Amino acid sequence: MVSPFDRRPLPDYFISSPLVALLYPLHQLLLRLRGPPRLAPPDALRVVCISDTHTLEWPDIPDGDLLIHAGDLSNDGSVREIQTTVNWLRSLPHRHKVVICGNHDGYFDVRSRCAEDRDDPSSTNSSFAAVSSSTASIHSLNELNAASRIDWGDIHYLQHSAVTLTFPPPESSSSSTTALTSARPRSLNIYGAPQIPAIVPLGPEHAFPYPAHHDAWSRTVPPETDILITHTPPQSHLDLSPVFSTGCPNLLAEAWRVRPALHVFGHIHESAGQEPVFWDEAQRAWERLCTARRPRAQYSRLASLPGFLRDLFDLPGWLDVARVVAYGVLGVVWARIWGGENRSGGWMVNAACMYRASGRLGNPLSVHGVFST
Repeated sequence: MVSPFDRRPLPDYFISSPLVALLYPLHQLLLRLRGPPRLAPPDALRVVCISDTHTLEWPDIPDGDLLIHAGDLSNDGSVREIQTTVNWLRSLPHRHKVVICGNHDGYFDVRSRCAEDRDDPSSTNSSFAAVSSSTASIHSLNELNAASRIDWGDIHYLQHSAVTLTFPPPESSSSSTTALTSARPRSLNIYGAPQIPAIVPLGPEHAFPYPAHHDAWSRTVPPETDILITHTPPQSHLDLSPVFSTGCPNLLAEAWRVRPALHVFGHIHESAGQEPVFWDEAQRAWERLCTARRPRAQYSRLASLPGFLRDLFDLPGWLDVARVVAYGVLGVVWARIWGGENRSGGWMVNAACMYRASGRLGNPLSVHGVFST
C-alpha cells in the first residue's frame, strides 16, 4: 500500500483526474508569470525557512534577519534529541529565531513523551492525560501548565501562541521614500501551531494529532499575523495535490481569513518548495477542484480508471477550470502588460529539508523578503 505521504506515480494523477492533471502545470505557470504576490521593498526582512531536519544539521544555512523552523526537530521526540537540534539552531547567527514542534517532537505533547522524559515512566501521568486529542491540539503549552526542560536560549518557541519581533531600521537607503522611514524599527507578528490531521493511524509517540474531520483551526490565528507557521500544510498547496492531498482544509480556510504574507510549514517531505498565492478567484477555483477530487485518492488504480468520465461530465469542474485560466491570464496581463502591482498576496512555503524518506537533508532551502509592519 502506498503511503499517503509519498508522491504517487504520474500516471495515477492522470487516471484519477486527467482534467486537473493537465491543468496543474498551466496553473503553476500562470502563478509564476504573474510575478511576486507582494512587493518586497528594498528594506524587506530576510526570512530563512527550514523544517523537518530530524536531528540532522544543514551545513550552510543562509544568513538572514529571521530563521524559522517549522517542526520535526527530532526523530524520537526526546529531550535529548530536541536539545541537540536546539543547540545547533542557537549557534546560528540570525538575529531572531522562531521554532514550532512537529509530530515527531513528542516531548511537547505530554501524552506523547517517551519513557525517559516522563516524571513517572510507568504511565503518562500528565495533567491532561484524559484530554482528547482534538481538545489538546488547540491549547498552548502555557495554558496546560506543562513546564519545559528545553533550554531555548534566544529562540522563540511557539505552541498555539504568537510573538511580535522587532528589528532595527535598515542601515542605509538610496530611495527618498525609504529614507523617510529608515529611522523606524521594523516588526513582524508571528503565530505558530503544531497540530496535524491524523489522515493515517498515528502511534502514541506522535505529538498533537487530531481527527482529520475535526476543525482544530477556526478563529485560532490572530488576524494581524504577518507570518503563520504550522507543521501541516493547508489543503491544496504543496501537500501532494491535486487529488492526493494531505493538507488540512480547515487550516486553508483559516489562512484565507488571515491572509498572511508568509505561511511556512513542512511535514510532507515530497512537496517541499514554494508557491505564490493571490487570494483571488483563480485560487478559489483551483482549491475547489482539488477538494472535489480528494475523495478519489482512496480509490484503487483500477477503480480510478473511470476518472476521465467523471471529469467529462463534471460541469462545475469545467467552469472552475475556466476560472483558473481566465483569472490567471488576467493576472498576467495586469502585472506584465499594464504594469500593475500585486500588493495583498503572499507565499506558501513547504520548508521540509528531509529529502523524501532518505534520511538525508536534500531539499532546497527557502529564503524570502517579508515587508515589516
